[in-house]
Amino acid sequence: MTRRGRLEGKVAFITGSGSGIGRASARLFAAEGARVVIAEKNAEAGARVAEEIEKAGGRALAVPTDVTDESSIAHAVSMAVERFGAIHVLFNCAGGSIPQDGPVTDVDLSVWDYSIGLDLKGTFLCCRHVIPQIIAAGGGSVVNSSSVVALQGQPIHAYTAAKGGILSLTRALAASYGKQRVRVNAICPGMVMTDRIKARMQTGLLEQAAAMGHSVESHPFSIGEPEDIANIALFLASDESRMIHGATIAAEGGMSAY
Repeated sequence: MTRRGRLEGKVAFITGSGSGIGRASARLFAAEGARVVIAEKNAEAGARVAEEIEKAGGRALAVPTDVTDESSIAHAVSMAVERFGAIHVLFNCAGGSIPQDGPVTDVDLSVWDYSIGLDLKGTFLCCRHVIPQIIAAGGGSVVNSSSVVALQGQPIHAYTAAKGGILSLTRALAASYGKQRVRVNAICPGMVMTDRIKARMQTGLLEQAAAMGHSVESHPFSIGEPEDIANIALFLASDESRMIHGATIAAEGGMSAY
C-alpha cells in the first residue's frame, strides 16, 4: 500500500463502508494513513473490506453497525475509541434510494419511513455519537453524503426529502460545532456506478439518465465511479480543506447547474 499521508495519524469512522462509495473511501483513507473503522450493517462485507485494508498494510476495524439503531451506533463508536483511542473523521456514507419511491400522492408510507430512517436519521444519529469524539480529539471533519436529488426536483419524494434534510442538517451542524473545530460539509453525488446501481440498471442506462433530466451527451461528467466520490471525501476529510465549512459540494457533472 503506497501511503501519501494526507490522513496520517487520523481515525476515520465510515458508515456503509462494506460496498460502493464507502468501500472505495475506506480503502483510499487507509492508503492515506488513516486508521479506518468499517461501520457496516453487513458483517461479512465489512470484514472483507477490513481484511483487504490489513493485507495492503493498513489498519482497519470492522464493526457491524445499523445506522438506524442508536444502540448499534453507540456500540460501534465505543469499539472504535477502544481500539484506536480517538475519532477524527466521520463519513456518513450509508444510505440509498429504493425502486418503490415515487410522488408523495402515490408512494407507500413505508418507503418514507425507510428513506428518512436510513438516510436522514442515520446521519443524525452518527453525528450525535461521533461529533463528541471529534471534539475530544481536538477537532476534525464530518462529511455527509447527500445527493443530486437534493438540488433538483425529482419524482422520488421520500429520498429527495431525506437527502435535502441532510443538507440543512449539515449547515446547522456547521453553525453549532465550528467553534469547537469540527468542520461539517456535504457531498451531492450524481449517478455513481456502484454495484447496487449497476444491478438495478442492467439495461436502460440512458433512459434512466434522461428521466433524471439530463443526457450523457450534454453532461459528459455526470456518470462516475465510487472512487470519484471517495477522492472528494478524502479532500474534505483532510486538512487541505480546512477553510471549507458548511458547504455543499455538487459532484454530478453539472446536472443541477444546467
